Amino acid sequence: MSLSQDIQFKLKRLNALELIILINVVVFVIGFLMERVFGLDDSLYWLKLPSDFFDFLYKPWTIITYGFVHYGFFHILFNLLVLYFVSRIVLNLFKPKMALSIYFLGIIFGGLTFLLVYNVFPKSILNPAIGLVGASAGVRALLIFICAYMPNTEVRLAFWNIKLMYIGIALVVIDIIGLFSTNQGGSVAHLGGSLL
Repeated sequence: MSLSQDIQFKLKRLNALELIILINVVVFVIGFLMERVFGLDDSLYWLKLPSDFFDFLYKPWTIITYGFVHYGFFHILFNLLVLYFVSRIVLNLFKPKMALSIYFLGIIFGGLTFLLVYNVFPKSILNPAIGLVGASAGVRALLIFICAYMPNTEVRLAFWNIKLMYIGIALVVIDIIGLFSTNQGGSVAHLGGSLL
């Protein structure tokens, strides 16, 4: 079997969430090349969810596309690693359609929460945010869903077994604390995904 046949075989066997991971990686690489090779600043601007509602009206597709945009290597690495491991659990229990519904609704709900907060709350209590990027809201929606669906199931974290319920609670608490950090917009979107 040739290399191209091997790659085609592996691509055909990807599950729904692994395909989402692949799309995220491709978008990241395209953005990286556009910035490094062609010198384009903010190369993925048209995919990023703006914080201003009227800017969003000019780019309504960004309520979905922001979830495929990552600028930092560790940002994409962490999001996609968590998505990969969560997808293993979710797809063992549910059909791909359900997993994709939760993921994309998490992205949409996280984006809408971000827009709501940045357009309703006084600017004086918000950190400036040009826009929102990252798959975190969708990943958080899947993770909190699984924590709520089987709260007493234990998973191994480093040296300890811990119930999913406590992981879910810890993530929500971290995001609430994050509302007072420099990544305030990201924390708002995470909470939107968790709320879904």
